[in-house]
Amino acid sequence: MVDEKTDFTTADLNLLGRAAVLAGATVAIAKYSGGGTQAEFQAILEGLKLATENYTANPLVQALLTDETRREVEQLAPQFRSDPKQRTFEDFKFAALNRCGQAAELLARKAKPDQAAEVKQGILLMCHHVAEKSKEGSSSGTGGARTDPMEQAVIDQIERALEVTG
Repeated sequence: MVDEKTDFTTADLNLLGRAAVLAGATVAIAKYSGGGTQAEFQAILEGLKLATENYTANPLVQALLTDETRREVEQLAPQFRSDPKQRTFEDFKFAALNRCGQAAELLARKAKPDQAAEVKQGILLMCHHVAEKSKEGSSSGTGGARTDPMEQAVIDQIERALEVTG
């Protein structure tokens, strides 16, 4: 393990990864109240890869993209295609925001401020990537707003749950 991660247990790192995956999945299913396309779920992994490329010196960001997070994303996509109900979306969003809040608390307690900020920015980068992928897949994917208002509202809630400042 990299020295900067030594204060973080495996459970801590899993919590950060789970928060990222749930945040991305919530954006993926926001627009259609539970649908989420395969491309949007794949965009979670692409967005996490972008985050790891943007913050190469931050071992906590690097820990967001693991075999476990890949498996979790692969398991979530079919779940939402089979049960695209508004109630499912609301329950899932509640769980995702709760996990993001737990991640924010963990980062505040254990990470250096710059490391914590990069983890949060990495998660938000991934969320925006998912929303952009959604736009590409829609029939109105040209022109207009960069992010769907429903997806942007979810991203704003995730940002607040992560306690992003400035």
